Amino acid sequence: MTSTEKYKTSAPNKPKNCWDLFCSFTLMAMQAFGGSTAIAQQFLVDQKKWLTQSEFLDLLTVSQVLPGPNIMILTIMVGDRHFGWRGALASFLGMITLPATLMLSVFVFYQQYAENKWVSDALVGMAASASGMVAGAAMKLLYNCKENIITPPVWIFGLVITFITVGVLKISMVYILPIVGIPLSFWAWYQFIKERSAQS
Repeated sequence: MTSTEKYKTSAPNKPKNCWDLFCSFTLMAMQAFGGSTAIAQQFLVDQKKWLTQSEFLDLLTVSQVLPGPNIMILTIMVGDRHFGWRGALASFLGMITLPATLMLSVFVFYQQYAENKWVSDALVGMAASASGMVAGAAMKLLYNCKENIITPPVWIFGLVITFITVGVLKISMVYILPIVGIPLSFWAWYQFIKERSAQS
């Protein structure tokens, strides 16, 4: 059984082959200046149409629970869905090969010009742009929650609690994920059972 048979999707498109995955994720990585989640959503859902909004949200949720960089885990899962371990490897290499090469070059440049005012001002501008991209992605995900089994009020409650505890109180996500995530998971399961009972 192939990966495409295991993972049924309602997305209209799919990658042609592993080379398509490699090139596409290389292109996506080169656009992800501090806002990889925002770019991934736009790239995979809106442009490539390899995932539906709901599928992207599911994969993003799993990637945030697992240890490691969220965007890399999401990338590997997308590749695996279509071409198994070969797709996962192609997606992973696409995300790191060219960006890692450029990052090393930029690091050498930054070491020489770190005190330059133009360089520091450019970094501030890039940080502001990245913040806006992340905020935009969050708003799109929040808009999609109206179709989710977890109702919008519960979504917003979880969002506010997480923002306050992590963003304001600086509590580690290691503690917040089980405290907030587990009750929300039970709530989603309860809603699912309730919905199935109503249909039967």
